[in-house]
Amino acid sequence: MPLAFPKDLLIIDFEASLGDAPNTEPVQLGAVLLDKTTLAEKKNFVSWIRADLSSVPPEKLAKKGFDPETILNAPTASEVAGKFVECFGKDYFLASWAAGLDWALFKGLMRSADISPKEFDYHVYDLWPVAYTYLLERGYAGSWRSEVMFQEFGLPSRGAHDALEDCRHAAQVLRKILEK
Repeated sequence: MPLAFPKDLLIIDFEASLGDAPNTEPVQLGAVLLDKTTLAEKKNFVSWIRADLSSVPPEKLAKKGFDPETILNAPTASEVAGKFVECFGKDYFLASWAAGLDWALFKGLMRSADISPKEFDYHVYDLWPVAYTYLLERGYAGSWRSEVMFQEFGLPSRGAHDALEDCRHAAQVLRKILEK
């Protein structure tokens, strides 16, 4: 019998204004809902999130491929949280390539809309350690950075930072690992 999760998996990814968690603001949220048995994509979601970019160096935004005007005119965090819950509800396992940061940003996003993070299952499936362990078991000696790992799994290079694309890459890695 093939592997089946007890619930669908919702892979989330945030793009953020800065790299360090204490000072960063989410500027984009992407999500892909995977069927618990087939891992086929059932739904997806992506939205920019309005953020104060006054402390972010313009060259950092340019390097990530972010358009400041798009972010400044995006829906508020509260609006994005509401649309997200409207799209997916709350009954799934959250999954992420970098679960620590994404879970922290997710909780903050939900709190901005007065939605308690306790309404979601607190079990978060962290895909990076699964993928890295899988590669190490096969003799991998390359970088632990996501771009290099994605390429090791045969995925194309990513362009500008895009949360939905990152979710789809993470989903594809999970499929490749579980099909073995």
